[in-house]
Amino acid sequence: MTNRYLIGNAQTIGNREIQSNYFATAYNGVSDLLAVLADGTIDHPNGRNAAVIAVECCVEAFTQEFSVARYNNSDEFLLETALKANKRIKEAIYLGTNPRLSLTMILLKGKELQYFNVGANKIFLYNGRNELILGNYANDSYSAGKYDLAAKNVIGILSTGAYIDAQPMERIRIIESKRKIHDKAQDIIDSVTKKGLSIQLNATALLIGLP
Repeated sequence: MTNRYLIGNAQTIGNREIQSNYFATAYNGVSDLLAVLADGTIDHPNGRNAAVIAVECCVEAFTQEFSVARYNNSDEFLLETALKANKRIKEAIYLGTNPRLSLTMILLKGKELQYFNVGANKIFLYNGRNELILGNYANDSYSAGKYDLAAKNVIGILSTGAYIDAQPMERIRIIESKRKIHDKAQDIIDSVTKKGLSIQLNATALLIGLP
């Protein structure tokens, strides 16, 4: 198995008491990549629990159940996986504050990107010139789709705390720098924390680059 993508990530808890952003990347047996970010959208242990359950459910489905037969219907797979994660959250969290969940998945097969996004997280694509937002222009909306990538493209998943507090030109400047992709993710989060906002949310940046 060849890890064909470049991956970087970073996050901050902001001024919250609980870090309710949880993320993961995973390869399957044919070197396809799933990246997932969940945001429990509440400063409470149940927010963290919901995010962890969702991400673990998505990774489990991708690595253990993602058969060749279903791969041709990857959009259906992503939706079914999100519904399965939601069901598991409801089964596990039955007392106390019930969190809403922002859930984002991107599936990379070669240079084909399939995405699923519900909630306030944002998916962006840097195409060498501009930053494009893929779906979910409004918070709490749902979107899914495909995109054909080119060499040197960079895909990013940002929690709402990273997206609203790091401006597009800041992100473009960082992405265009000569630094390694992990450093670029950290630079995005540093640009958030340097603002010193008193209401800073959890902030997570997950970057994936094509070599």
